[in-house]
Amino acid sequence: MKIKVIGALCLIGIVVTVALARIQTSKEQAYTPPFLDAQGNTIPGSIAVLEQVTLNGVPQWILIRGKNAGKPVLLYLHGGPGFSHIPFVKLLQTPELEKNFIVVQWDQRGSGKSYSKDLTESDMRIENFVEDTKDLTNHLRARFGQEKIFMLGHSWGSALGFMTIAKYPELYHAYVAAGEAADWNKRQTMSFDWALGQARQDKNQKAVDTLEGVVPFDPTNPDHIGVKNEVLEVYGGEYHEAAGYKKYVDYMGQGPEYTSDDFQKFEQGSSWSGKTTDLEAARSGYSLFRDLPEVQIPVYFFAGRYDYQTPSSLAEDYYKVLKAPDKGFIWFENSAHYTFFMEPDKATRELIRIAKKTLK
Repeated sequence: MKIKVIGALCLIGIVVTVALARIQTSKEQAYTPPFLDAQGNTIPGSIAVLEQVTLNGVPQWILIRGKNAGKPVLLYLHGGPGFSHIPFVKLLQTPELEKNFIVVQWDQRGSGKSYSKDLTESDMRIENFVEDTKDLTNHLRARFGQEKIFMLGHSWGSALGFMTIAKYPELYHAYVAAGEAADWNKRQTMSFDWALGQARQDKNQKAVDTLEGVVPFDPTNPDHIGVKNEVLEVYGGEYHEAAGYKKYVDYMGQGPEYTSDDFQKFEQGSSWSGKTTDLEAARSGYSLFRDLPEVQIPVYFFAGRYDYQTPSSLAEDYYKVLKAPDKGFIWFENSAHYTFFMEPDKATRELIRIAKKTLK
């Protein structure tokens, strides 16, 4: 199936352009709406804050939302690297999710509101992100008086989550991996092969020629990956339907959590993270098959049936050999790479089910 979508870097540029056009000067103070009762009063015990914290020596921004501050904490790790969830939060956080969890979104170092031109390449090394995640987890544990929290990572964030639970398993009830790469470079090669196969099947000679122009495909070469992604997205390997892309654009600039300056940082941070952290992940040869055959906590996978950005079949292969106290593989039948964006109600139900199962 061919759909009309736009490549990731181009999408980010359009997202920023549309958002800047919609943001009014009166909205230049970022905030997140409180939880209100029928009379318009803030619901006692709820929490809705957008604030800066210092993690591992670096100032970074978090968004915390929950209707009941006594519920379990759920920390999201966004993908990219550099693709913050905060400006899209209403697309993935359902009212039911915020009723059952204290949901925490985090603009990781170098991403979105946390981007700074003062960050160096060494600041963007993967081990720093792992320590940031640990610091934020401990901050949340102390703040809400919880011994452990839940964590969900998407794509790059899924890799970060696995690296974190490998080092600090005692901090987490369970981990949910969405759009898991399993093997950073193998998934790029599988993704390339699928895109080329789709183009040939469609007799799209222009796309075939474009892809064959980077043969032999190098999964560590950003230019090769960019060429692959352009074709991959045309055939629905990232967004199963064009409506997925449209959801992003239609929502841009409507949420109050990002100002025009934040959207400009979003664009800069995405580019910077791709040149630093993403490249390091590729060159380091991240592979869960080799490095993490066993984990100490329950792990669950969210997999899009049509995901060929991080092919779900590869994640399923890892799931089958992974040793864990408990594990599960959950298919999202109407999604590609962005499961909880495209099917937020199902994601909410599964997260609530996982929490009840883990805490019983």
